[in-house]
Amino acid sequence: MSRWIKSAKLPVAALLLLGTGGLALSQTAERSDFANDFAAAATAAPGQQFCEIVVQTTGVMTANVGATKLSSQGYGGEPGRADMTTNTGSFYVSIDRPNGFSLSPNGGNSDVVFTTTISGSGKTNFGDAPGDSRVKLKNGLTKVEINLEAAKQSGPFPAGRYRAELTLRCE
Repeated sequence: MSRWIKSAKLPVAALLLLGTGGLALSQTAERSDFANDFAAAATAAPGQQFCEIVVQTTGVMTANVGATKLSSQGYGGEPGRADMTTNTGSFYVSIDRPNGFSLSPNGGNSDVVFTTTISGSGKTNFGDAPGDSRVKLKNGLTKVEINLEAAKQSGPFPAGRYRAELTLRCE
């Protein structure tokens, strides 16, 4: 049996964007313009395995009171959401931690530690696994939620807009 994988990045991946609207984040958080219906796979030929990722919504990060953390789990934040469909139980889901913000004001990427978590419901149920751990998917549809936290190690985040790009993988 051959393994069929259509790629958006390496093997099957979807890009999720989590952004902010500035440091009055809980009031002005806004979504990225990334296509919400991005599909990373199509139908497989008979006898071939596939994994499909469809991004449903991008996430929103908000700041804590001292602006030392930006998180999709804070008040007003929202996780990124995607649907993952497989036709076998031989795929794993994981999410890459970003190396830095793809958009940030001057000093926004200095001394920042990123943490990702992923949870799933549907055919595969799991809660708040570290994003870089691999979770085995069962055959069928699993709805996943991805959360990102950025913690500033020295002082508050500078005011401005932030965006992080996360790669959701099905391997």
